[in-house]
Amino acid sequence: MNIAFRYNAPFRISKNTKVTSTMKIFFTLILACCTNAVLAQFAIIHDRDGFCNIRSKAEIADNIIDTLYNGHLVYTFEKKGKWISIDYAKGEKELRGEVYIDRVKPISAYQDIPIVTKNDHKVVLTKDSIKIIITEQRFDRKKYKLSFHKEYKTQLEFIDNKQYWGTDGEIPTTEYKAIDVYIGKRKVRLSRLAMANLFQVSLHTTKVYYDIANDILYIQSMNSDGAGSYDVVWKVEKGIYKERYIVYGF
Repeated sequence: MNIAFRYNAPFRISKNTKVTSTMKIFFTLILACCTNAVLAQFAIIHDRDGFCNIRSKAEIADNIIDTLYNGHLVYTFEKKGKWISIDYAKGEKELRGEVYIDRVKPISAYQDIPIVTKNDHKVVLTKDSIKIIITEQRFDRKKYKLSFHKEYKTQLEFIDNKQYWGTDGEIPTTEYKAIDVYIGKRKVRLSRLAMANLFQVSLHTTKVYYDIANDILYIQSMNSDGAGSYDVVWKVEKGIYKERYIVYGF
């Protein structure tokens, strides 16, 4: 499980405060958590060779477990010297490994497309010739098949016989309605499959980054009802929706 530390307010020490060993340990833990929070983010493989070896341990040895090519979406979350831990997906498999930290590039390094309008049900992000409009709606349980746990009758287990994201066993209350992308004269509306089983939408957390050189748009959001937290990113390349990647438990 990936756990992101959330920093809410500054902690100040007056010049007369005596810093004890316990406080030093506390500050060390806080610093470590803050560092990991910065590292916990979506990224892509970005290697000058065009591909990157994934290893089982943060060391060069006979431990290559996989190979990923440039552009593969990953989630970075823990630095170990010159190495960083990553989660990634291949088909239906969720995998984990170690790579050199300079072999990945955060999607946040690309051009930021800011939110210019937002309300309870819609956000608009725009810059230059790019515009993204994302809307949400109330969850309509009549449209879905809800399956509950056999032993815990009120615990939601599946939606349409599939895994879902956003709650920890509760019936969702919100879902995506539409994600429309405009790049110049091109328009793409993400398919229902692209938004399938993603609930408890938090529109205000939406972030969009644009890789100008490769004409790739990354749309990211952190959604949750608390215990059901998840982070999702959609990739739109040259005006065509390509894939999504979801991590949860951060």
